[in-house]
Amino acid sequence: MTEWLQVFDHRGNPLDVKERTEVHCDGDWHETFQCWLYEMDADGQVCLFFQKRAADKAEFPGLYDISAAGHIEAGENLIQAGRREIYEELGISLWKEDLKSIGTYKEELISDTLKDRELCRVYISPYPGEKDFSLGNEVEDLVRIEINGFKQVLEGAKGSTDASSVMDDQKVRVHFRDFVPHDQEYYEFVIHAILEEVEKL
Repeated sequence: MTEWLQVFDHRGNPLDVKERTEVHCDGDWHETFQCWLYEMDADGQVCLFFQKRAADKAEFPGLYDISAAGHIEAGENLIQAGRREIYEELGISLWKEDLKSIGTYKEELISDTLKDRELCRVYISPYPGEKDFSLGNEVEDLVRIEINGFKQVLEGAKGSTDASSVMDDQKVRVHFRDFVPHDQEYYEFVIHAILEEVEKL
């Protein structure tokens, strides 16, 4: 089914509606919904949750990425789009009240085959530990990573850190190369917002 996206100028003003493949080919700015799950574990460590992208994904197959994310289709309500993506990818239902907006981040991911310019509508949500996850076919796994360990890998202070699967508790070592290459500033933006939120608990 054809996916139509609203495209914007660099200031965020709406322009036209285009087919998704054309948007990525032409490098148009478009909206995405992004949700990061987080928790404080029994030891008081703050953890982030990353999905592992399926091996057959066209872009960044097998890499660790945002807990749940996807395109907002033209005319689609932002929160409805977000709840749909979370359900499609993780098999859980979150309510509007579960989602906290931390703002919009403009990001460009450019490669030989992709010109992806996104107005990222970024949300955070506490990890709903009581829910049963059922991963969609675009997601291979969902893992928990301590935020301090991830920061050290991100900053080059150490080469790898532990990740623990939510699905089967298996542990793996993950390296910087195992993550989707978002801007370091983007990751710092998310981490700062989550740590601020945790401080309120």
